Amino acid sequence: MDKKLIIRFLKEKRRGAYNLLVELYGSQILPLSKTMAVTIIEEDLQQECGATIKLSYFSLARAISRYRKKNPTLAPRVTNPPSIFKDAHELKEGQTSPIMINVPQKK
Repeated sequence: MDKKLIIRFLKEKRRGAYNLLVELYGSQILPLSKTMAVTIIEEDLQQECGATIKLSYFSLARAISRYRKKNPTLAPRVTNPPSIFKDAHELKEGQTSPIMINVPQKK
């Protein structure tokens, strides 16, 4: 969709304008925080039309969260692998069981 149309929708305060913004800038703003996304979009739209456009943080944040819910594969999530805890009898080779004591023998 053309950016000039989105700018017009934002100025008219049309419903769904923030959803269109998120779809347009989705690949750029999803890995970023929401405040960084607001500044990036504002600067890009300002370069496009030359006028200052003020975006609502909460409306954009809501649109981003809706977009992430609808497209969970597109939203990058950094997760740590789950910790695996094992008992002594479940351990594989390379570790001794807690009962065995390795004492060096005297020569």
